[in-house]
Amino acid sequence: MEQDNLFKKTEYALYNYKDLDIKIKSIEIDIEMLQNDITLKAINYDEKSGPTNAFSSSVENEVIRRDEVVKEQIQKLQRDKLLYVSRKNKIENALKCLNDKELKLVELRYFVKPKNEWAKIGFELNFDKDHCCKLRNKIINKLSDYIFN
Repeated sequence: MEQDNLFKKTEYALYNYKDLDIKIKSIEIDIEMLQNDITLKAINYDEKSGPTNAFSSSVENEVIRRDEVVKEQIQKLQRDKLLYVSRKNKIENALKCLNDKELKLVELRYFVKPKNEWAKIGFELNFDKDHCCKLRNKIINKLSDYIFN
């Protein structure tokens, strides 16, 4: 059961490999927008005023609160970006262990949308579709060792 789950996770990672650059760029745009956003809240008349030595401004409080929220959002986005960059690097590193035919099979099956049928992949590689399926199992097992271990 564990091996089957690892196989599916590896295939899922390969199917989504091409989207990682888009996700990383989107996160970078979100971070940049948050860093450059300078909105402020309008005056709040709900505060009661009274004699006190401490002073508190609704604008200052809003800016401080907003700054803390924005920092948390940026940190979360940076963690997400690091996760995607790490996943992309692991996949790229794992692909280096494949020979040319294996790499071509991965590209034809996992890196194109919609995914190619096994008969078409076999035609491109000069293999029959049964051999392609067996080769896929070998490739996915090899890649899963590098990506998830």
